[in-house]
Amino acid sequence: MSRYLLLGTAGLILAIVGASIFGFDQWSKSDISGRFVSTNNAQVVADLIQVGSINGGRIVGMDLDVGASVMEGQVIATVDIPAVISTSSITDTSKLGYRDVQDQLTEVIAPRSGVIAARWAKKGDTLPAGEPIVTLMDQRQIWIVANIDEKKIERVRPGQSVEIEITGRDGKLTGRVETVSPVTAASLSSSPDRGATGNGRRVAQVIPVKISLDGDYSSLIPGSSAEVTIWVR
Repeated sequence: MSRYLLLGTAGLILAIVGASIFGFDQWSKSDISGRFVSTNNAQVVADLIQVGSINGGRIVGMDLDVGASVMEGQVIATVDIPAVISTSSITDTSKLGYRDVQDQLTEVIAPRSGVIAARWAKKGDTLPAGEPIVTLMDQRQIWIVANIDEKKIERVRPGQSVEIEITGRDGKLTGRVETVSPVTAASLSSSPDRGATGNGRRVAQVIPVKISLDGDYSSLIPGSSAEVTIWVR
């Protein structure tokens, strides 16, 4: 009997030890441990630049399309600025139009190197001054924006290490907290949520946190979903 009792006791001890190890492992991986703050409310963000002409006119030259790489200073489009073709002494007004060779041409230049992410106009279109012709994406300026629950944001500080998982991409990326927004994401919206729904219930707010990436990840697609773990201890 003592032999069976000894074996039973040993088995019970092993079970308790195993359960303790498993429990500690699960605890250390959970937010309850207080070692990290995590969220799946995050996405890849890039520096997007709207490029247009400071003068209104007709696009007479444009060969670039979405996905094309451009260098800083490269011509994106050529715009024909309308000239005065007639005047009225009665109304004291001028009529603008295009005279081809007599018109003034202006070039729209890429302000920095990047990739054309969107094209909003084509050759032959007439646009007002300042209207975007293309959206340029600077692949050297890509980061993660994570929206952290307002109840956890006090634990997040610039410089903390971060692990990032991008949807559709194998492996984990690493980075660091760059900045913590001083306002909620809702207050930055065009129709900010004041913290309550129509029936008076309180709505949890989130704070945008900018995360810089370690290394070159220019192949990441802006807008992709991400899950981040910020190590706060």
